[in-house]
Amino acid sequence: MDEQAIQQITSHFWAPLVAITTAHGGQASGQIAVSALNASILRDRPRILIDIWKANFTHHLLLESGVFALHLLGEHNLNLIEQLGLRSGRDGDKLAGLRWETRQTGAPILLDTLSYLEARVRATLDAGDMTCFLADVLDGAILTPGEPLTWPAARARLPTDWLARYDANQAHQRDVARGLLG
Repeated sequence: MDEQAIQQITSHFWAPLVAITTAHGGQASGQIAVSALNASILRDRPRILIDIWKANFTHHLLLESGVFALHLLGEHNLNLIEQLGLRSGRDGDKLAGLRWETRQTGAPILLDTLSYLEARVRATLDAGDMTCFLADVLDGAILTPGEPLTWPAARARLPTDWLARYDANQAHQRDVARGLLG
């Protein structure tokens, strides 16, 4: 297998950057994700599909709560990549200092993002190193008009020390994933 060619092809499948938040048992957390898809053609029954790595603290909370909020990020949300994506919720409150509130599901709604959807998990698929969550959308709103941020666009704007931390974190995540897949 030509791993470099496969990586180049699959890099085109990244969705816009999103923040996923959830809460359970008095703990709230969030993370950055690059895989979120519309999972319904019916406007009156919207669904979304997200993939969350099992090693992430957000994964644990999401499995327990069965609810989450998905947020589209804009260029003004680059700070969230560092806050939600470059450290673990096991090490402290990742939502500290952010403006957020809860609504229908109890999942944190990040008020400074472009938009949000609140969702309830309908089904899960164990994919070894991650879980795929299919969820019914319960509510949502546009908070700030703007274009969604993609990972390539964000990566081009991030400070070099953040990119180094990201690359180190990804190396660790790949090691954990290999261990989960056997």
